[in-house]
Amino acid sequence: MSDKLQSVVLPVLPTTNTPTTINLPGDGNTLIAQAGSVHQNVNLFMMPGAQPLNNGVVAGTQQTFNCDYYNLFVIGDEPFSCDHFLVPKDRALTESTSKEVKDALAALTPEAVATIKTFPALFASENHEYGKTDGAHYAYYGFVTDVRIQDNGIKVYFKSLNQVPQQRLNEIAVELDLGRACSFNELNRTHWAIKRINLVEALRDAGISVFTLS
Repeated sequence: MSDKLQSVVLPVLPTTNTPTTINLPGDGNTLIAQAGSVHQNVNLFMMPGAQPLNNGVVAGTQQTFNCDYYNLFVIGDEPFSCDHFLVPKDRALTESTSKEVKDALAALTPEAVATIKTFPALFASENHEYGKTDGAHYAYYGFVTDVRIQDNGIKVYFKSLNQVPQQRLNEIAVELDLGRACSFNELNRTHWAIKRINLVEALRDAGISVFTLS
């Protein structure tokens, strides 16, 4: 089986394990998933009667994650307080992303967007200093719900699942393929990149809890 990205949805990131399905009946649910290693798809269901998550995921919808890749968004001083943000066109999948991924996904065709939506994501604002930031600075773990090309940029709709202390991301920059932890790294520059890194596994190995629903 080839491990190269294809320009269609299903074969882009093949997986070899059985998907994990998480059902959340009722309301007021809290779930913290535990796993030593995550290489499979995760199907997240919000059943009728469940509380929608804060940015408005609709009950009864399904999201499938492929954890072999992840989206990295770094956007100026964006507070991520609503359900969308803009990425400059000249910084959307143009840097810090392999040629293989750019060739398959950078055109943002409907098929490419469908694939991008299967990747977990980090949503960060720029570090407050070179290679580091303060303790009150948080990034967010979640997923992309839609991508739209506009005249003024690429509009990305998203759902956040967890806050993540951004300084911890600086400390594990190498593990996340963000550059050197002690100097200027990708969290210092506005852009959108896609990394061939298992984000969930890297965060959990660093002691950072993710995939918590509340």
